[in-house]
Amino acid sequence: MPYRPTINLLACIITVNLLISCSTLKPVQLTAVEKYAIATKVISDIPSDLYFRVYQLRSQAQSIQLSGIISTNQSEKESIDALQLDFSDKFKFLDLVDSFSYAYKIVGNYASMVHALISTSYYSEFSKDRKQWQTSFDGLVTNYNKACLLRVPPSKPIPTSVGIIASTIINEMGSMRIKTLQKKYLKNAIHEAREPFEGICDDFLNTDVPKIKRELQNLPSFINENYKDFLNHMKYYETQQGNNPYNYYKYYLPVYANWQLQLKELNLLVDKLTVCILDLRNGYGYLENFINTENPGSEIPAELQKLDADYINLTETIARFTAARDRLFKISY
Repeated sequence: MPYRPTINLLACIITVNLLISCSTLKPVQLTAVEKYAIATKVISDIPSDLYFRVYQLRSQAQSIQLSGIISTNQSEKESIDALQLDFSDKFKFLDLVDSFSYAYKIVGNYASMVHALISTSYYSEFSKDRKQWQTSFDGLVTNYNKACLLRVPPSKPIPTSVGIIASTIINEMGSMRIKTLQKKYLKNAIHEAREPFEGICDDFLNTDVPKIKRELQNLPSFINENYKDFLNHMKYYETQQGNNPYNYYKYYLPVYANWQLQLKELNLLVDKLTVCILDLRNGYGYLENFINTENPGSEIPAELQKLDADYINLTETIARFTAARDRLFKISY
C-alpha cells in the first residue's frame, strides 16, 4: 500500500532517536514533567466546558423566552414549529462542541500517557486500560484531523509520528518496568508532541478565544432582552388568568441572578484560561530543553513555575465560583 514506506521510515527515524535519547532523568526533571503533565490534563478539560457553559447560558435564556411565547400563543402548530427549531439549534451546537473538544481531549489523553511514564501509582492504573486508551486516542486523532479541514482558518493535522510513538509505548506497557519505559521513551514522547501541541494552543489563543469573547460580549444584552420578553409574556398570561404575576416571578428571579454570577465567572475564567494556555504553549520548549540538560541544577525553570502558579490560581477560581453559586442558590429560594 502506498503509505507504508512513509510509516516505516518514520518508525525507523523514531527508533534511532530512541536509541540516542536513552538516558536517566534527574528527580528535578521528572518533577517538572509530572507537574506539567498534571496541569495539562486539568487545563485541557476546561476549554470545552467553558464553551459549553457560554452556549448553555444563551440556550437557557432562549428557552425561557420561548416558554413565555408558547404560554400566550394560541396556535399549537406555531408552538411546535418553534420548539422544533429550538431543538435543532441545540443538536447542532452539541455536534459543534464535539468537534471543538477533539483537540483538547487529545492533549489531555497524551498528557495522561506521559504522566504514566513518571508516576508509579498512576502507571499502575493507566496500564490496566491502556488498550481502551489507544482505541480512544486513535479515534480522537482521526476525528480531529477531519475537523481540521473545517476550521476557519484550517488547523494542522496531528502527524503520524505522534500516533507511532504513542502506540509503541502502549504496546510495551505491562512488559516493561516504568523506569525502563521512562528511560527509553519519555524524551521522545515529549519531543514528538511539541509541534502539534503548540499548534493546538495557538488555535485556542488565536481563533477560539476571540470567538468566546465575542459571544460573552453579546450575552448580557441577549439575556436581558430574552428575560424581559419572558416577564412580559408571563405578566400577560397570569393577568389573563386572574393571578398575581409575582407568584410566578419569584421562582424565576433566582435564575436571572445565577446567570449574572455565571457571566462574571465566565469572563474571569476565559482570561485566566488564556494565561494558562499561553503558559503551556511557551513552557513546552523550556520543558523539552530542561529534560535534555545533563546538569539541570536543583530548580525547575521559572517559566514552568509560572505555569504551576497560574494553574493553581485557575483551579482556585473555579472552586471559589462553584461555592458562590451554591451560596447564591441557598439564599435565593
